[in-house]
Amino acid sequence: MVTWLLSPLAWLLLAGVLMPWAWLHRGHRRWPIVACGLLALTAVAAMTPIGANMLARPLERSVAVPPACGDVPPSTAVVLGGGVDGRPRSRSDFSVLNLASRRRVDRAVSWWREREGRVLVIEGGALYGDFSVAELMAAYAGMQGIPPAAMRVDNQSDDTWENAHHAARLSPPLPRRIVLVTSLIHMPRAKRAFHSAGFEVCPLGTDRRRLPSRLPWALVPRTSALANAEVSLHEWMGLAYYRWRSRHGASL
Repeated sequence: MVTWLLSPLAWLLLAGVLMPWAWLHRGHRRWPIVACGLLALTAVAAMTPIGANMLARPLERSVAVPPACGDVPPSTAVVLGGGVDGRPRSRSDFSVLNLASRRRVDRAVSWWREREGRVLVIEGGALYGDFSVAELMAAYAGMQGIPPAAMRVDNQSDDTWENAHHAARLSPPLPRRIVLVTSLIHMPRAKRAFHSAGFEVCPLGTDRRRLPSRLPWALVPRTSALANAEVSLHEWMGLAYYRWRSRHGASL
């Protein structure tokens, strides 16, 4: 239900359903017609490249990196799962990983190759059949040459908040300062979750979602813009919830 309410397409449909009622009662009150019109206009604007970029830009802007991350670079990176686009046939069937998951692994692999002795902690417990996202991502990293000894897989956490708090309870424990690998649009919410779990985060973002914004085409609604707007709205809502959860000392 919440996911549906965070879709501009749902707003447009809702405005379309309510408009006949508002029009029939226009003699008594005008504000329902105005409200439906504004809702429809907002929905259409959010489904354009310009609108979607405006929602995503504050989330994807450069994240401040603590000076300590450069002075003493972490040797452990936590890589967050991004989901799949199909049903895996085996634990090594990484072909079903979606683009976000692949880009996160690719960025983590590049980071691992920069210096010896580094470790990747891959997280993602959402099950697809009998296999988790983390297992599929580990198989993809292994295909690129990462040995099993350089990877740890956590398939017990289903969302970002659980990712952070499960990582804090791994044995042997992770260092307090870690590199966090995830999509740029997801980084603010992920950082909030890992800070609440006691980690010092060195962000390593990937998977930028900015769409071409040349006029006049940037004012035309597109399915790609709708998808980006839905992701951005989900992140804004999740970030607000994580901020509230952090202030109230919530934990798993």
